[in-house]
This record gives sequence, structure tokens and C-alpha cells, in this order.
Amino acid sequence: MIKYQKLDEYRVMRLWIDEMPEDGGISTNTIIKEYDANANVKWFNGTLCLELKIAPRTASNYSMINLKFTKNQSSKLKIIYHFTDLNEIVKSDIAIANDVVKTGIPGEFCSAFTQVFDELQAQNAFPSGTLEILGGSYGHIGSSIMSFKIVLKILIKLLEQNEELMVANINSIILDGCK
Repeated sequence: MIKYQKLDEYRVMRLWIDEMPEDGGISTNTIIKEYDANANVKWFNGTLCLELKIAPRTASNYSMINLKFTKNQSSKLKIIYHFTDLNEIVKSDIAIANDVVKTGIPGEFCSAFTQVFDELQAQNAFPSGTLEILGGSYGHIGSSIMSFKIVLKILIKLLEQNEELMVANINSIILDGCK
């Protein structure tokens, strides 16, 4: 399922559920982190990709992240970051018009992911399983550590919907995450 929507006057999103875009920037370089899991926490078991224009300005307003969560009974959340700067230019209807959007996630943005997961670890908010950050895209002008953190936090909120994801108010979750 692909959902494309203008969320408000400035914010636009494209969400893939159990699908990935063809130009999603899957890469081969990896970093692996592990966190303790909470048996009571359940996430949506599947693939999500969110491409988002976060704010009406030129800096820190665009990111796309593809991820896949696979539950298991390991009592750990294993996170696998796939990163690279593939330098393949792609077209995005969501990024600002004068931005150059490329596939992949440069290694410099992996620190943003680690910051988000370290914050969540304190809340004991992880299910047992493997979360792969498969790739995504970024804009030379419009992407930053902040934009990747925002999109990752929104994706986690969507994963937390578990089996209710298909009936959840996705637009509200995404808009709340942008603010």
C-alpha cells in the first residue's frame, strides 16, 4: 500500500506499508547495535518507508527512510543500519524544488539513529526482534541529522501501532511528529 498525501499547507508525505520504493537506496555497509527488549512491547511486523517534507523552509525539511521490523523471541532488539552515499540522483515530488535528492543514507546520519534509540532505551520501549534500516534518500539542501531523527521517530510511532496500523490515524501521527 502506498499513501501520498498533503498533510497541511506545507507538509507532504508518501508512506509505503509492506512495500518499498524502487529507488529506495538499499546499501551494503552496515552497523549493528543491540538493545534489551521488553516482552510486553509489540510493533508492526513488516516494512515501512516514509518520505516526508517536514517544514516550510529550505534546511532540515526532507528525509526518506526505509525500514523493516521482524519480530522474534530473542529478548533483544537488534538494529542493523545499512548506510551509504550512492550518489544516484532521484526525483522527488516531496523535497523542495531546488534540492538535489540522492539515494542512500550517508554514514553521518547513523549517529542520529543511535541518539533516537538510546533515548528510547531509557523508556524500555523495544520489542524483541530485528529492525533493519534498509536505506532511504536525502537532499543536499533539505536533509540533516534533525530531519532524519524526526522521520525515524515518526516511523517508530507507526511501528508502535502494531496490528492497528492499517486503521490508525496515520496523518495525525505524522503531523504530531513534525511539530
